[in-house]
Amino acid sequence: MPSLVIAKDRLWPALNYRPHPGQVPIHKSSARNKVNAAGRRFGKSQVGGHELTPEAYRAYMNRDLLKELGIRMEFWIVGPNYTDAEKEFRVIYNDCKRLKMPFDRPGTYNDSRAGNMQISLWGGSFLIQAKSAAHPESLVGEGLHGVVMAEAAKMKASVWTKFVRPTLADFKGWSLWNSTPEGKNHFHDMWQLGQDPSNPDWESWKNPSWMNTFVFRGGASDAALAALKDKEHRPPYSREDILAMGIDEEIVSMYYDLGPLMFAQEVECSFSEYTGRVYYDYDEEVHVKTLEYNPSRPLFVATDYGFTNPNVALFIQTDVFDNVYVLAEYYQTHRTDHEFATDILEDPRLGPLARAASLLFPDPEDPGASAVLSNQWKVNSQGNTGGPLKDRINIIRRWMKIQNVHLPFNHPERVPKLFIDRSCRHLMYEMDAYRYPQDASEVKEAPENPLKKDDHAPEALSRFFGGYYGTSAITGRPRQRRAKVQS
Repeated sequence: MPSLVIAKDRLWPALNYRPHPGQVPIHKSSARNKVNAAGRRFGKSQVGGHELTPEAYRAYMNRDLLKELGIRMEFWIVGPNYTDAEKEFRVIYNDCKRLKMPFDRPGTYNDSRAGNMQISLWGGSFLIQAKSAAHPESLVGEGLHGVVMAEAAKMKASVWTKFVRPTLADFKGWSLWNSTPEGKNHFHDMWQLGQDPSNPDWESWKNPSWMNTFVFRGGASDAALAALKDKEHRPPYSREDILAMGIDEEIVSMYYDLGPLMFAQEVECSFSEYTGRVYYDYDEEVHVKTLEYNPSRPLFVATDYGFTNPNVALFIQTDVFDNVYVLAEYYQTHRTDHEFATDILEDPRLGPLARAASLLFPDPEDPGASAVLSNQWKVNSQGNTGGPLKDRINIIRRWMKIQNVHLPFNHPERVPKLFIDRSCRHLMYEMDAYRYPQDASEVKEAPENPLKKDDHAPEALSRFFGGYYGTSAITGRPRQRRAKVQS
């Protein structure tokens, strides 16, 4: 069937719909699968419902061909319950009424209480059904041309893999995922697919509530958000001070009403489900990129040792501006020192990096393991990679901070100084999961230190920062410190 492109922006005025700045990129995207992680009151249902309206026109244009082929253009709106799917259904139903589209009768129903929501147009050539993931027996049917996954984070991953995805195969149907995050579950996995440029079929966005400038007219500046979340209250910011920095009063009220953790999830659209995070500024959208090895720059390896716990190696480069790039990782359990070294040399990607490395920044508690790696990789070992853990953590925090916050969003210089390649899955996970004890039952020793859990890749990273920059970099201007080579 020929593909017709409907000019959506020409359709919106007739629907009295004016997308706000957060909704526009979603409607404009041509990706087959779109993932919109958004805070409350963003307007997720409006996006989902209005995405279906142009499809009704496409079916009308193709109605003769559809009838000749004996097929129909069918779409689902799938929610955790019928009430969740009803929100998007109500939008497309009202659109059809406003545009005076002739509903097929019988065939069109709008009874949300009974879970009976269906729109049929053009003699059955076009069909939309609201579905509930709580009733998987309803998730069967013919091939779909598209699906809206409403509040997807609340559904089981199997709803997509077992029931919905196979139905899109016949017509290469599209999917739109709309949800507020609920930790790092399968919805986060879908969002990650859209962040990876090697997956052209997927595109994703993370939209805090205040992107809806119709509801939150005052927006939310970085300075106001920082002041709002300043736990130390130094300097002491009053509510009036925060509002004067540029933030909608309703955002401030929600912060105080919901508390910082619920605010982060429901309003800021944060995927994090951990409290007491060590690297609280870590943000995949900001710090994770697709990086490439630059042979003109020095290359370093930082390690953390284990056996039952993983052996970790991070491959790191810096540039003349003291930006730090983590290019690749090794993360394996139950490997001896020699197997650890050999695994990397035999790996088609890591082997060339190990051979190009000029310095090893090791875990100083196992000099024997460092000697094995240094010997097999033909690389010298750097000292001064120990010292207080809190100091090494604070250096990394400094490099994670956004620079030039006075510049507008998306400005190329409004970035941090630490970047992680998206292939470093374990480092990405642990930078988010690494946390401090929450109560006395978790404290084993040194209560000021983080838990000895999910710390292996961050520990290796801290060995590099401690040995390369030194603790003077915590408060001083970021400046490369010459590494002292030990033979």
